[in-house]
Amino acid sequence: ICSDPIPSCGKTCNKPLPCGSNETIHICEKLCHEGCCGPCSLTSTIKCRCGSKINDVPCATIQNEDGLIFTCEKRCLKKRSCGRHKCGELCCVGAEHTCSLVCGYKLNCGLHRCQELCHRGNCQPCWQTSFDELACHCGGTVLFPPIACGTKPLECKNLCTRRHKCDHQVFHNCHSEENCPPCTYLTQKWCMGKHEQRSNIPCHLQDISCGLTCNKVLLCDVHRCRRICHRGECLAEGACRQPCVLPRADCGHPCNAPCHKGTSCPRNTCAAKVALQCDCGRRKEMVVCTEAASAHQRYAAIAMASKLSDMQLGDSVDIGLITKKEMKQTKLECDEGCAALERNRRLAVALQISPSVDPFNIRTSSSTYSDSLRVDARKDLKFVSEVEEEIKNLVELASKVRDQ
Repeated sequence: ICSDPIPSCGKTCNKPLPCGSNETIHICEKLCHEGCCGPCSLTSTIKCRCGSKINDVPCATIQNEDGLIFTCEKRCLKKRSCGRHKCGELCCVGAEHTCSLVCGYKLNCGLHRCQELCHRGNCQPCWQTSFDELACHCGGTVLFPPIACGTKPLECKNLCTRRHKCDHQVFHNCHSEENCPPCTYLTQKWCMGKHEQRSNIPCHLQDISCGLTCNKVLLCDVHRCRRICHRGECLAEGACRQPCVLPRADCGHPCNAPCHKGTSCPRNTCAAKVALQCDCGRRKEMVVCTEAASAHQRYAAIAMASKLSDMQLGDSVDIGLITKKEMKQTKLECDEGCAALERNRRLAVALQISPSVDPFNIRTSSSTYSDSLRVDARKDLKFVSEVEEEIKNLVELASKVRDQ
């Protein structure tokens, strides 16, 4: 065999290389040589396996005639054949996405799980079978094998023979459930607060409320529980927060501070409402106790000053301390409305008419006039006003004569 090397023609190889593309074909630029052409020094623009991305890669990395195939980072979001899971494969090119996971759903028996590959639709019935007899709890009804997994005992017509918490008559049949239904036998039971005994109460009900106020004495030994009949302790926090009912030393109203058993009442202003009225009774107001006390102290100071002036003139006066009874007798001052009301009352007595009628309609909002008087006032208001003034003078004169 000839072992001489094959001579080279000295021309460029020009063999097509596996890199490049359909538009641009790379050729070997080396001189005529033996063996493979070797790596290309250029770069090729190629697509990923799924065709979603394009990259420029050195041709030297291409190792096969089919060109370089790289995988991108795009994750496939198509559903697999089961319809439950997504494919999740990087740069996926598969036409069918078969799910390779185990189904794992519980079968109709409720004991075993499906061992098939993940699939569409319902799972197949449990294939396990028992060859033992299946009887109800009392043993009166028996189902013979083979018995499919998950089969429940047949319905038994006998009454339940299990031990129950109460000794009432049983009305439900034998069953396969672990717990018996609640007893509905009607009984008499005391309410939670032991206020009264209620009738026709199902046996299984434990906490019965009568709807009345609890009224139990609280730990403070002063107040009573105001909650509706309840279970457990009356106070969740253990301390009474109801208002104190002890009378104040200054005004006699309740303290009204939060219950403070064993301690003295706090020194705060009294917020109780006090009803005040004037001497004639026309003015009536509800004021705070402290305001009424300050008003009384003001009146008392005026009275004390008057007594001191009488003492300077040589008269004997009583300057004793102010009593609680006097403080409670604080009154409002009469105003112009009170004076007008008193004047109208005297005028009504003089004219022998009802005291509720105002002859001159003085300072009243419910004055009424006849149609003829309105017509005369429109025609000659000066004349009507002079007549009204003369009548007023006449009434006042008659009132003075009567007072004398």
